[in-house]
Formats: sequence, structure tokens, C-alpha cells
Amino acid sequence: MGIKQIEKLYEKMISFDDVEKGLGKIDAKVRTRIFQKIMDDVERLQKKMKRCRKDSKEYIELDCEIRRFLLKEIQVIIDDYVIAEKNGTLKCWKDMYGDINHYISNFYMYREEWNSKNRTNMLNNYGLYDQEHL
Repeated sequence: MGIKQIEKLYEKMISFDDVEKGLGKIDAKVRTRIFQKIMDDVERLQKKMKRCRKDSKEYIELDCEIRRFLLKEIQVIIDDYVIAEKNGTLKCWKDMYGDINHYISNFYMYREEWNSKNRTNMLNNYGLYDQEHL
């Protein structure tokens, strides 16, 4: 699964029931599919990344691809936040996701340029659990 397939699902995720008021809603089934596809791809890419030299071109390309997937996930979370805010369901959003500032911070972190200081730790910088060590 690639980012293009996730983009197609993303287009189906938000529906606007009351266009005049701007009230939208997230299709939970599509949202779940997007999340699962993103996490599956990120896990697959992380496994490939573990086999690469940290100074290789492939490692850098895999890092960029992982960041694209994680940025898409954050986009979905922030869209959900905006919709929850407009619909008056922000408390439910916060109960599910926590503090929006965490996602804003990660958004900027994932957009940063490749930094040679981070090369040795990139697999740990995504904020994801390493399933092999749990």
C-alpha cells in the first residue's frame, strides 16, 4: 500500500452533512482503514530501514517515506480536531487523542530536513514503539 492509496481513502473520509454550517464528520471505518494502512506501511519501511547502513541513500529515502506516512496520519488527526471543534465534540477528541500540541510538534519535527546529527537514531525518532522489543 502506498501513499496514493491512502490519499484515495482520505478523500472518502470526511463528509459534510450540513454544508451551510460547515459541519462535517469523519467516517470511522475509513479512518480506521487509513490508520491501519499507514501503520502497516511504516512498520514495513522500518524493517527495511533496520537492514540499511545509516549513512546510505536508501536509509535517507526510507526515512523520508516514513515521514510522509506519519505526516498524513497527523493531517488526519488535525482534520478530526477541526471537525470536532466545529461540531462541539472536542472533549471526545481530547479523550481519544490527548493534547493537540503534541501533534503540532510532531508535524514540524517530521517536516524537518534530513539532519546528519539524527542519522544514528532515526528509527527511534518517530515516536513509535519497536514491536520486536515489547
